[in-house]
Amino acid sequence: MQLDSMEKNDLISCLLGLNELEKKVLLFLFETPSSSIIEISLSVDRHRSSVQKIVGQLIDKGLLMRKTVTLRRGYNFIYDPIPKEKIKKTLLEDIDRWSELVKERIERW
Repeated sequence: MQLDSMEKNDLISCLLGLNELEKKVLLFLFETPSSSIIEISLSVDRHRSSVQKIVGQLIDKGLLMRKTVTLRRGYNFIYDPIPKEKIKKTLLEDIDRWSELVKERIERW
């Protein structure tokens, strides 16, 4: 298998089903939590609207949280990733379930 040559971030993004931009945004937020859309878009060199769409997809996948920050006039949203430990736990549980399913199918073959 190619696992030996795969970078850990690539493996995790593959297991999570992330595209390249989703991976960049998530990795940026692990390094720089509590960032705004503008900060994220500058970091990944993409337009704000593209980053808003990606952030929404990551929230839908359960990988990001959005917080409201009250400003003097109005409010802003900042984004944080869920803790790595929670992602690891979920991935390991998913891999265990998948492994059992594969074993069952092989046995029935």
